[in-house]
Amino acid sequence: MIKNFITYNYSKRTHTSRRKLFMVSYKNSNYFDVIVVGAGHSGCEAAIASSKTGSKTLLITLNLDKIAWQPCNPSIGGPAKSNLVHEVDALGGIIGRITDRTYLHKKLLNVSKGPAVWALRAQTDKREYSEEMKKFIDSEKNLSIQEGMVTKIFFDENKNIKGIGTHFGGFFKCRSVVLTTGTFLGGTIWVGSKKLSAGRSGEMASIGLTKDLIKSNIRFGRLKTGTPPRIDSRTIDFNKLELQNSDTDELWFSFDSREWNSRETIPCYLTKTTFETKNIIKENLHLSPKYGGFMRSTGPRYCPSIEDKIVRFSSKNEHQIFLEPEGRNINEIYLQGFSTGFPENLQKQLVRTIKGLEMSKILRPAYSVDYDFLPAIQLEKTLMSSLEGLFFAGQVCGTTGYEEASAQGIIAGINASLFAQKKPLMNLSRQGSFIGTMIDDLVTRSLNEPYRVLTSRSEYRMLLRGDNADIRLKPLGRKYGLIDDNSWINFKKKIKYIKNESLLYNNTLVKVNSLTKYILENELKILVKKDCSLASLIGRPNMSLDYLRNVGIIQAKNIEKMKMLETEVKYHNYIARQNSQIKFLERSLDLIIDKNFNYMNIEQLSKEGREKLSKVRPKSLKEAACIGGISSSDLQVLLVIAEKYRYNKL
Repeated sequence: MIKNFITYNYSKRTHTSRRKLFMVSYKNSNYFDVIVVGAGHSGCEAAIASSKTGSKTLLITLNLDKIAWQPCNPSIGGPAKSNLVHEVDALGGIIGRITDRTYLHKKLLNVSKGPAVWALRAQTDKREYSEEMKKFIDSEKNLSIQEGMVTKIFFDENKNIKGIGTHFGGFFKCRSVVLTTGTFLGGTIWVGSKKLSAGRSGEMASIGLTKDLIKSNIRFGRLKTGTPPRIDSRTIDFNKLELQNSDTDELWFSFDSREWNSRETIPCYLTKTTFETKNIIKENLHLSPKYGGFMRSTGPRYCPSIEDKIVRFSSKNEHQIFLEPEGRNINEIYLQGFSTGFPENLQKQLVRTIKGLEMSKILRPAYSVDYDFLPAIQLEKTLMSSLEGLFFAGQVCGTTGYEEASAQGIIAGINASLFAQKKPLMNLSRQGSFIGTMIDDLVTRSLNEPYRVLTSRSEYRMLLRGDNADIRLKPLGRKYGLIDDNSWINFKKKIKYIKNESLLYNNTLVKVNSLTKYILENELKILVKKDCSLASLIGRPNMSLDYLRNVGIIQAKNIEKMKMLETEVKYHNYIARQNSQIKFLERSLDLIIDKNFNYMNIEQLSKEGREKLSKVRPKSLKEAACIGGISSSDLQVLLVIAEKYRYNKL
């Protein structure tokens, strides 16, 4: 594997403490290669990736004081989401680094299950997170930031992007644009039957851009999300709640040990709704935006509001509620699992039916928000739209979550920069990353609800674990200039260590007459009937490297690398099977498609598949797989038909 890695040399980033707002050190301060609209998680990743790949970049946002803000739960990671964070970090992104700097609480989830579903989750300090992101953005030499509302994208007569216009008449020239508008594009906040034009509480919506893009034949829909009330921690009876401590083992999102920030953690707490909560909700469903018919947008299936839970799971009399801190030095507590759009007075009544919250005070009421989104089936797997040079990423593409947004952002940012430099664009394969899986889902399937990444969405999840994300993706990040020299050197050391340890485990024999066998049978109760390698021993269901390390049989010092090795050894057969499936798929993708192939006559293909294939006319199955709107079932049909077509011509 190491032979195929290519080293790219480039100058180190120039750090500066001076904040670049309205002035940049270029002769023409109104010209940029790439402009990123929106400074949420997706926009920040896109802007930094664009600048690192050598493009002069502007990040323009509605509010400079809310960069990388976490308007919902200030947490990062969780099932499948943590895989995205590890992959973004492996590519050279920043969400993992900022999380490791600012966490309040960390926990590894699903530890009773297999490693394919292990998931690290962290609660962060939302204000500290935003400040750290600002510092990172300010340190990028090719990146400027500015406040403004983008209302128009200008094209020349050849449909090439000329620049963007703002609400107050500003104009900035550029070659490519990344739209990461989140919930702000035509956003409306709902509390009961009351509504307010806003992207999130206290912040105005972005108005005008949707209408402008519709004129260019971009289609939009409406989706919804929501957030729970924030409670004053001084009014909570914590004695009635179940304590949820952070894990004692230090685990990290970033592969860069320079970002690992050991710090004191803060506990979370668990409580439950009551039968009284359920009854009040059932009696007042008509007052909620959704069930009252005031708002008709579709909300997320996997993060339902409390009123959705009562309706969908009517037999349950209680639901878990996690109380999670929003910051180290503030009194606001986030009620995870209690998102709602009920009127404010009813929210107060409902919260006080929960054990431990009987005397609680709401600091910020909950609300629902619906917004314009772009059905991503209109995008290519590079996240470029039908308008060349115009990219979309994040919640505007119909996803939900900071992790999904960040993952799209880094891909869109790299590609916008490559487009501006007139270089070939990149995309990640479905079988090679969770990012690729998510983007493939988005651009090939019509969404009718907000998309959330899930472990079950990947057919290759045993290969796409968080612990090996750097091995899969760091060479690609290095290729595009996102990985610095120090990180690359440490990565090559890791590869060498893993190869050496793997050889050691495979070549070290445990003999039936050895001291090692005696220790195994007497201290660990592990029966050894014949000579075997350490690797085969580790592969046993009741064995772990921890056991061997504790009795002195092995001397592994790096726990993180040791765990990864153990997974590779234990699940060798599953991993080998998935690798062979991928190799077969890749061989199939090399199939050449005849240039005269008539796609419109193949009824087994979806209507959209026939139209897009006829328009693009791919030369191979690999090119067809990169077309947005071409589903996996379309590819299967195309493989069979193309093979048959080629055979008949022989």
